[in-house]
Amino acid sequence: MKWLYQVFGISKQAYYQRQTASKKKDHDNQLVLEEVARIRKLMPFAGTRKLINYLKLFLTQNNIKMGRDALFNLLRNRGLLIRKTKQFHITTDSKHSFRKSPNLLENLDIQHAEQAFVSDITYIKTDQGHAYLALVTDAYSKKIMGWSFDDNMKVSMVKQALKMAHKNCRFNHKSIIHHSDRGKQYCCPDYTEFANKLGFVMSTTQKSIHTKMLLQKESMEY
Repeated sequence: MKWLYQVFGISKQAYYQRQTASKKKDHDNQLVLEEVARIRKLMPFAGTRKLINYLKLFLTQNNIKMGRDALFNLLRNRGLLIRKTKQFHITTDSKHSFRKSPNLLENLDIQHAEQAFVSDITYIKTDQGHAYLALVTDAYSKKIMGWSFDDNMKVSMVKQALKMAHKNCRFNHKSIIHHSDRGKQYCCPDYTEFANKLGFVMSTTQKSIHTKMLLQKESMEY
């Protein structure tokens, strides 16, 4: 092997360092792909932007250095990119008379887990038609704390997701911020009173549905 090192102009130590680094990269990529598969069981249409946020804590815990571009290339090479449809499915009905809470996350420095939860409803196309997935995500760790699945956007669906999130809390934090869009499911008294009883403080985004539409009109994820 000595002649091989001389041909390529590298030392034996450098050669084995490269071999070790290559094996670690392959191992890290496999771990990331397994975690992506786990996330997509809950969020089948999660693209690179969402995935990199949900993966942050996982990457840190496993000492893996990977940015959005590297994740995009990994998924592309494995044929795992999600093609987004141009059709926009409205999941937010903000034209209602219910009270809209102020945006408590604006300019807020989130410093620990379970300081703020973000709730959202995602449209999912299935072989049987369409369905909706309600998610409650920790704004700090990006961990999915609660979820619920239904064929319509009932208030009971988002309540079930929040109930699961509250049950999965590990710390005894009081007044966790509950942030969502201005959809009637999140602003109606049935939901806000339920959330308040669990100890959540309501917060809603100030972005309109038109802004959300522009953000989702891409043909390919990135």
